[in-house]
Amino acid sequence: VGVMVVIFDEWKPETFLAAVERHGGTTTAVVPTMLHRILALPERVRRGYDTRSLRAVFSGGAPLSGALANDFMDAYGDVLFNFYGATETGLVTFAKPRDLREAPGTIGPALPGCDVRLLDDAGREVDRGAVGELFVKNDLLVSGYHKDAEATEKSKHSGYFSVGDLARRDPSGRYFIEGRKRDMVISGGVNVYPVEIEGVLEGHPEVAEAAVVGVPDAEWGERVRAFVVRNEGSSLDEPTLKSWLKTKLAGPKLPREIVFLDSLPRNPTGKVVKGELLLYTPA
Repeated sequence: VGVMVVIFDEWKPETFLAAVERHGGTTTAVVPTMLHRILALPERVRRGYDTRSLRAVFSGGAPLSGALANDFMDAYGDVLFNFYGATETGLVTFAKPRDLREAPGTIGPALPGCDVRLLDDAGREVDRGAVGELFVKNDLLVSGYHKDAEATEKSKHSGYFSVGDLARRDPSGRYFIEGRKRDMVISGGVNVYPVEIEGVLEGHPEVAEAAVVGVPDAEWGERVRAFVVRNEGSSLDEPTLKSWLKTKLAGPKLPREIVFLDSLPRNPTGKVVKGELLLYTPA
């Protein structure tokens, strides 16, 4: 016999941990922001709750960085799973804890019944390791978008469907989301994938969350601007973070500007609203 526990109040990390302890929760589904907020609690606070009953924490809805996944599993055990899918396609890939440990940032291999192809702009399959638009064919595909034949046509290719995500596949068959096609930054003729830079930024010990966008640049066409949320109590500044990034990134991938925010704008499902970040005007 199973019991579902619903938290009706505003989701807060301590409320969640208390519910797990009180009800012996074994399984839950979260977005990565929730994992960030749990880990942002002081360690003495987190250790004050008994969460040993947890067996599976499913993450989805937004990119799960390798650093965040490893930090969470280091704290709560190898109970974290990451999935990828969409309303239009159903679930497409599934990463187990071992996948997340061995291939940080992965969304896992394709699920049975899902035929995945990574295509370039000409509709040709890209080479292994290269980035392409992710198309999938399975029994769960929608027939199209309601009263929007143009959007439906752009999303289909030979019976496959895409929601506009870019991905690559490693030799073991695991997939990695590289961002949204419309979010890709082209700087100096080089394709820059924000998810890669965001993952590096979130690997810094004083960075809680990060989001990257491309902004117009007279010389390069576009340049990278990063928005960063620091860990509580951190005094990390732009020169220090830029210096650290130079050891991890090169060329057009390096953010020309870093903007520190108290929080990132998100929609109700936890996804960062990059449209709001694009409207940001430096003081």
